[in-house]
Amino acid sequence: MNFAILRVQKLKAAVAVRRSMKHAFREQDTPNADPQRLMQNTHIGAQTVAEGMEKFNARLPEKVRKNGVLAIEYLITASPEAMQGKKRREQDDYFSDALSWLKERHGADNVVYAGIHRDETTPHMYAYVVPLDDRGKLNCRHFLGGAKALSDMQTDFAASVGKVHGLERGIEGSRARHTTVSQYYAALGLAERPTKALTAQDLKPKVLEKKLFSVVEESPQMVAERLNQEMRAHYGPALKEAATARLARTRAKEMAKTAKEKDLALQKLKPLVDGLSESQLQDLAKQAAVKRQENKVDQEAERRVMALPKLKRVHGAVQTFAEKALSALKLVSEQWKKVDWGLVERESVTEMHENGWTLRHALKIVLEHSPGRAGDSKEKVAAMLKEVPDTPGKEPSVREQKKDQGYSR
Repeated sequence: MNFAILRVQKLKAAVAVRRSMKHAFREQDTPNADPQRLMQNTHIGAQTVAEGMEKFNARLPEKVRKNGVLAIEYLITASPEAMQGKKRREQDDYFSDALSWLKERHGADNVVYAGIHRDETTPHMYAYVVPLDDRGKLNCRHFLGGAKALSDMQTDFAASVGKVHGLERGIEGSRARHTTVSQYYAALGLAERPTKALTAQDLKPKVLEKKLFSVVEESPQMVAERLNQEMRAHYGPALKEAATARLARTRAKEMAKTAKEKDLALQKLKPLVDGLSESQLQDLAKQAAVKRQENKVDQEAERRVMALPKLKRVHGAVQTFAEKALSALKLVSEQWKKVDWGLVERESVTEMHENGWTLRHALKIVLEHSPGRAGDSKEKVAAMLKEVPDTPGKEPSVREQKKDQGYSR
């Protein structure tokens, strides 16, 4: 069957929107995308992450409810065989009608950016929508509130857009599995295991105990459990064998893919390194190691940025730092590398200490949560804390320490 596919994701923080847009604009590594087809992608409403974030921020109201949904990310496509069976013009027509449906549903100005990815296996469109209601307030519940609203939206999309392009709605409320046991074995290339035939005798309750004037038999629940055990004993070894074979095949494919990628990388690098001396090759290796470390630090910094909204809900010194960090991020459109983290850290430590926390605890909070300290090793953090003199003030309770540790990892 050819199905229309519509999925949604709620984004509750500006950093989450920016992170998603970085994927949309391919400003971060996307392993499943083909670099050779990058130019086939389409951007509508913005051409860069900065431009997309600017339009997003411009649509946000002055007052934003705590933990409210700031944006809805829509993904629109069709079942792979249906989408790949369409010509480019037919795909574009489908996406164009889908975008019109979104604009009619939310208002054209609230669809801040949309795009089409054609550098992945199945072409798909995505869109970022600020969920403003008729009063100009953020109100995601109005559009996506509850299972019924989501189901009605799927039905309306299939009827208004999918049907025009030969696509149907998925089975409403279906929980069906897509692979039967027979198909599973066939896919593995194994001989189908003989089925265990149930006889009328198997279904009859067995006698558990004979008494002088009565007989104790299995209850219906006991019969069902007995049959289940027999089935598990019959199919268990085969299922285990199938799972092992599938895992081995998956690993083999991954290893082959990795080897192929390495070969391609070496082929591209070979013309660049031919003729270089041993010392020059060593310098290149050192530069690559430095780049890998920088990428590792950036990933940790981004993780810390993403954790800030949660930290803001923690009381005490952690909340103080999170509030200052989020305010600083907002001033630079969520671009964490532009934040003067040194200034944020100094102001946070000062305010924490003024609020009664010990200087050592204030510094500990900054070192563990500041994106600007993402490159500090555990040894360096421990050494810095050791040098801080004891000062009078509050210490976190055991409960606060455990809660804080839960957000720091």
